[in-house]
Amino acid sequence: MQIFYAIKKFIINFFGSIVLYPRPMFVMFYGSVHYKFKGDNLREVLDMIEPGDILLRTYDNYLSSMVIPGYWSHAGLYVGDDKVIHVGGDGIIEEDILTFTRCDDIALLRIDDDERINSAIAKAYDFLAQGIKYDYDFSKNNGKKMYCTEFTDECYGGISYVSSKGIIDPDDLLKSEFKIVYPGRK
Repeated sequence: MQIFYAIKKFIINFFGSIVLYPRPMFVMFYGSVHYKFKGDNLREVLDMIEPGDILLRTYDNYLSSMVIPGYWSHAGLYVGDDKVIHVGGDGIIEEDILTFTRCDDIALLRIDDDERINSAIAKAYDFLAQGIKYDYDFSKNNGKKMYCTEFTDECYGGISYVSSKGIIDPDDLLKSEFKIVYPGRK
């Protein structure tokens, strides 16, 4: 069973690093990319972001963004002090917001409930301390492994979302009780 998980992890990480440019057709592995989310977009987000906000991001040409259903491909929780906690291929990390927003688009979601926000941030730091690993099976499994949107859902103790497959896709968060504060560039 472990070998299949290791193979799945390798395949997802390998294909997640492929960048496709349709015109002219060009494929790049682990190369530098020119992101479409620029300084003026980031200034707007930085002016309105608050601790507890969920950030959704996407990349236009990464193969991983093309296979994840919907427009958005990743989620993280803004914890304040210019830091975002999120779960990616290397597991859970705390990252500077300027690094997290190197992408092609960002959306900002918010809930107006200070008690839930404080609890969510505390849970995010607890998961960070636990060193949560990435869940390449995309299954609910008692908090030892998580994928990005499962992490945000767990931090908030269950978000009212609509999921067709039992997996919480980033776009499902748009259907939750969170309001869209910044809808992205699209």
